[in-house]
Amino acid sequence: MTKPRIAIVVPAYNEAANLRRVIASLQAVRHSREDWRWLITVVDDGSTDDSRAVLEDLATQVPLRVIHCPLNVGIGGAVQVGFQVAVEWGADVTVQFDGDGQHPGEAIPALVEPILEGRSDVVVGSRYVKGAGGAVSTLGRQIGTRMFAWLLRCVAGVRVKDVTSGYRAFSQDASEYVSRYYPDDYPEVESYVPFARVGFLVEEIPVQMSPRTGGRSSITMLLSPYYVLKVTLAVLIHVIRVIPERRRKARDA
Repeated sequence: MTKPRIAIVVPAYNEAANLRRVIASLQAVRHSREDWRWLITVVDDGSTDDSRAVLEDLATQVPLRVIHCPLNVGIGGAVQVGFQVAVEWGADVTVQFDGDGQHPGEAIPALVEPILEGRSDVVVGSRYVKGAGGAVSTLGRQIGTRMFAWLLRCVAGVRVKDVTSGYRAFSQDASEYVSRYYPDDYPEVESYVPFARVGFLVEEIPVQMSPRTGGRSSITMLLSPYYVLKVTLAVLIHVIRVIPERRRKARDA
């Protein structure tokens, strides 16, 4: 029996303080599921801290592919680079996993299984569904997430509560789509519109997030108003703009 190919894509910008813990978490789940084949790719998005040195050291200790972007291309570009690697490798499922240490590696099998079973195209690790818990971010961010969830439900029929979660698993079909088309800046919320338009099946499962213990988020208090305005406009534009078609047929209903 052929082992499923599971690719993990870790976009990282100035996460030197968190990368060792992140890779240790991924290594633990990799060892717990030796019935799967694994490819872990870290995309260093032009970091200016010690991320390069940390990653080069880690790559000598564990099976790890590291890509260094010569400049900062943004979270969307970094994710897309990683997904292109995963698609070329032939991944059956590709998991987006943040480099800040907040995502629990042990939850990866729960995200992957619905896709391997053929139930979903995109599985979201959520802080806001029954059974979730742990770090759920600041009150302001929770309000923003709920506002974006309401917007997506209204304009695209998307019923996901944690629309800002960067912890997601994608089918081979959805991974191929992301490798060709993915929003550049703050892409998690925006991406649900094209996913809905091309008919990807989205599922949400509870996860226990951890608080960030090092580094800092790219979304600061000063940038929050810009983030809200930019993402809202981008969502509305994605409703009407021309987007690429999916290359494979949707599952039969």
